[in-house]
Amino acid sequence: MSAMARVLGVGQVGPAPADPRSIPEMVWAAVGEALADAGIARESVDAVVTCSVDLYDGLTASSLAITEVIGAVLGPETRIAGDGLCAAIHAACQVSSGAYHTVLVVAHGKASMVAHPAVTTWALDPLWLQPLGVDFRTCAALQAAVLAGGDAGAPERWAGLAAARAQAAGRDTDAAGVLASGAIGGPLTAGMEAPRADGAVAVLLSRDGDGPVFAAGGLDLDTHDLGARELSGWPGLGRAIARACEAAGLEAAVLGAAGFDLLEPSCHYAHEDELFRAVVRGSTCSPTGGLFAGDVPAAAGLTRLVAATRWLREHGGRALVHGTWGPAGQGQAVAILEAA
Repeated sequence: MSAMARVLGVGQVGPAPADPRSIPEMVWAAVGEALADAGIARESVDAVVTCSVDLYDGLTASSLAITEVIGAVLGPETRIAGDGLCAAIHAACQVSSGAYHTVLVVAHGKASMVAHPAVTTWALDPLWLQPLGVDFRTCAALQAAVLAGGDAGAPERWAGLAAARAQAAGRDTDAAGVLASGAIGGPLTAGMEAPRADGAVAVLLSRDGDGPVFAAGGLDLDTHDLGARELSGWPGLGRAIARACEAAGLEAAVLGAAGFDLLEPSCHYAHEDELFRAVVRGSTCSPTGGLFAGDVPAAAGLTRLVAATRWLREHGGRALVHGTWGPAGQGQAVAILEAA
């Protein structure tokens, strides 16, 4: 897709380990912040795109809980279950097509309400994997083991990456502490996993106004069968970026030539940083710690879009924003943002 949308305003609540507010209260605060940031009234919003996952919230049809606070009663609303960046790409398509002038994108997650490993088991094959208790953490550990192969230094390297991201986010830790944090499986330890959190994010996209240009987005969904996938890399990421670059009129060579001034990847685990950087290069990567500041289910990619928007407002340039969902990075989404 090629979009003429601009990021008019952003708002974010969290990430927090356990926000005492309800989901509607969190979303209300994020939407209010985004509207204030954009300097527009709620009446100027033509449509809403939301992203949430019932299992992560421990609710049925979790988008229904926020219909009133996002102003979607009897109005055009699209709900996406995946990653929040997918919702932003959908909204950018709506704006660029001329269907709507201004679209509100909202994503939320309440990780403290459910046991993440237990609910992610339900997203896997019901015949072969669910009976074994396999979950997304298991899949990540399997991928890390495949990636490490015979590389004995991989755990120490990933511990350093995790510690650096956590420190950038303001957390007090070091590589030794990450290594000693207890095993998840294979070479992964608990400290190599971004801490899950509660939060809500709101983004306003519009054809007019000041703000970074949402130049293009790209999506890719790999097969659900882990045994049929190439777990030593993220081939879907390369395909998603290639589609976005083509839509934005950029040469694919920018991937390997530091064509982006900022990278904001959604790395739920430390080894995913290497999977991401094997595909794309950039001069600055996750300066505020990325998801290691707090990984909000369903909203992770949209938190990276907020971080990129704020960075571009200050520094200018071009940013690549990334979101991923599903077991071992099954789904991949990217967005290219350019300073106004």
